[in-house]
Amino acid sequence: MLHEDKRRFMRMMVNAQARLTLLESGLTFEGKCHDLSATGLSIEVTEPVEANTMIEIHIDSTSDAIPPLNAHANVVRCAQEQEGQFMLGLEIIEFN
Repeated sequence: MLHEDKRRFMRMMVNAQARLTLLESGLTFEGKCHDLSATGLSIEVTEPVEANTMIEIHIDSTSDAIPPLNAHANVVRCAQEQEGQFMLGLEIIEFN
């Protein structure tokens, strides 16, 4: 039996450094973006972040033809992958 992905937008696999800033506290930290779609992304981080936390995300571009990603996103989930590694599922609220 094949698994059918029912997402509205295709996900693009990426391996890019991301800078995250918690909007409430201003705390900034680094993570690694694993995949990206028109409405969300997943980022691996070393510290857990609570669901419903608003985050500003910045991902630099490696091409002059593509602008960097700047967006505000809401943490939908935070799952522990391994000891000291957490995967954030983020819903993009607005592009800056």
